[in-house]
Amino acid sequence: MWYERSYRRHLLDMHIDDWDPAFLSEFSGEEYVKNLKIAKIQSAMIYLQSHVGLCNYPTKTGKMHNAFIGREDTFKELISSCRAEGISVTGYYSLIYNNWAYDNHPEWRIVKAEDVGKAPARGAFRGSRYGLVCPNNPDYLKFTEEQIREMAEYTELDGMFYDMLFWPHMCHCSHCCARYLKETGEELPTVEDWSDEKWLLHMRKRREWMGEFANWVTDLTKSLMPGVSVEHNVAFSALPDGKSANAEEVISACDYVGGDLDTGVYGHSFTCKFYRSISKNQPFEHMFTRCAPGLSAHTQIKSPDIMKSAFFLTAAHHGATLLIDAIDPVGTMDERVYRQLGEVFSELIPYEPYYKGEPIEDVGLYYSLKSKFDPHGEGYTNYLGVVKTLEALIEKNILCGITGGFADLYKHKAIVAPCLTSEDDYDTERLVKYVRDGGTLYFSGADNKKMLKEFFGACVEGRTKETVVYVSPKTAIQDEFEYFNEKYPMNFKGTAPIVRGIDEVDVLATLTLPYTARSEERFASIHSDPPGIKTDIPAVAMKKFGKGTVIWSALSIESTDLYDCRNVFVNLLKYASRLDSTLVSDAAEDIEITAFKTESSLLVNAVLMNRRETARRVEDINVSIKTDFVPTSLKVLPDNEEEVPFNYDGERVSFSIKGLKIFKMIEIK
Repeated sequence: MWYERSYRRHLLDMHIDDWDPAFLSEFSGEEYVKNLKIAKIQSAMIYLQSHVGLCNYPTKTGKMHNAFIGREDTFKELISSCRAEGISVTGYYSLIYNNWAYDNHPEWRIVKAEDVGKAPARGAFRGSRYGLVCPNNPDYLKFTEEQIREMAEYTELDGMFYDMLFWPHMCHCSHCCARYLKETGEELPTVEDWSDEKWLLHMRKRREWMGEFANWVTDLTKSLMPGVSVEHNVAFSALPDGKSANAEEVISACDYVGGDLDTGVYGHSFTCKFYRSISKNQPFEHMFTRCAPGLSAHTQIKSPDIMKSAFFLTAAHHGATLLIDAIDPVGTMDERVYRQLGEVFSELIPYEPYYKGEPIEDVGLYYSLKSKFDPHGEGYTNYLGVVKTLEALIEKNILCGITGGFADLYKHKAIVAPCLTSEDDYDTERLVKYVRDGGTLYFSGADNKKMLKEFFGACVEGRTKETVVYVSPKTAIQDEFEYFNEKYPMNFKGTAPIVRGIDEVDVLATLTLPYTARSEERFASIHSDPPGIKTDIPAVAMKKFGKGTVIWSALSIESTDLYDCRNVFVNLLKYASRLDSTLVSDAAEDIEITAFKTESSLLVNAVLMNRRETARRVEDINVSIKTDFVPTSLKVLPDNEEEVPFNYDGERVSFSIKGLKIFKMIEIK
């Protein structure tokens, strides 16, 4: 398929209305193709419709954009020109977000509970610009089917991309209410309560419905456009929004996955690992806007080094980059953007033949698409825990990846599962089996009561009234807590679960409470809440379970921004797993090293996770990595001419990476 050989992709954001006759009046297919060629683009995602609901092709079911009335073949010719230049084309279509449909068919609208029986204005989501329609409405489904049929008849495409496949709101339209009542025998809940089984049932039904919609769109598209690929935007799968319902069910409808997220360097690394793990086919697609800081900054372009760092971070995971640009309302494009983009992509092109092999991941971070909520309102979620754990492991040069209900757990030496809930038994059952079979598991929090019961025979009695708590290590574990000790225990902001039933011999640390709760008028220190009351309430516990080991922390210490706390977490993980890291390195905290195993070699990638306009230069990075073969040569790619001196001790090959400026790739043969 086209996507297997495409790593440089492009999307020109064209959510442009037509109330002003100037809008898109200067759009030129020739200019479009010229800029794609300047930028060295291999694949273009081209708008056939947008959030405003206007079509860029002749339509009988909706409305064509005024700018293209009288020149109806503009996009057909653009697509043909792209393909003639060897640029594959994916058509863009917006689902659910459709202003034209919202305005012309009010009966199709998503309706919030408080708006039932009213006529809500456009803009129930993110201001006043977005009109949202419900995928449970049969007339909207018929409309969607006819528009996909029109696109299939209009032009020939290599793929289709469907955007906005999630629930922006809780919909209480008549169709949602009737369907829910029919399928569950219950009324749709109106109050968000993650401890209520009825609310959780509602969330499961939303995922089921959205997955059904996504797969219906995919099947319909493939029946009308034989041979095309289908991609749905799965960005919301990689975000902590538990109500969006963009989860495994939507992912299953994608030939490969991608999404538009710009969440900082560690969020970027997480997204790449997650997308790679869930994608049916490779490469996955990471979308990145050229505007700084985002598309709202229409005229501001990110610096070349910021772009290079982002593109090479995706390349370090062997993924494809899709660059998002924003068209001028009149339809013109800024050629300067494409000249810069071409220069940046030119540096990536030589590496593309080496995007192969399977990633080496010592630690798997368990991301549950069903644990995407914060039951206590304190900011500690499975998503946050995974991203922060990823940051801690990258800082310590530990190879890691994203795993979950969608992946093989057994490829990892250890699993970290932060802040899991008990919403779904599947996660619990898989993790229990993994440990019983010999794996090491670290998990935190007490909202997965089934895991606490299964592993430790423990139960949760409640939570502390104190919103500042401390973790006091026992003497046997003191070294792993570094300078934290009984007198000066580790601080944690938030409440703590009160867990009982854990055997005393398994307890490594206990809770210490401040002298008084924050709410009390008495205090020990006016500015702080120093530790004062020792308890026997377990804070960290560890035990052998089956053939494996499990370690539990009552508090999500891996989720904090405090470097010392994250150090303790890494120490505890290594203590429990006796982790023999595949990779050992002195790389600085802002450098990520990834490794891929091919049939005949190891590929080692080092990338600077740069957040500065001008990237710093790194002189030397020392690396030691395990191999299951005797290395014969180390060379710097892509030229394969520079030999790298190395030592081999029968197990590990050791070498130095010299002069890192954003990215280096070393091949060990």
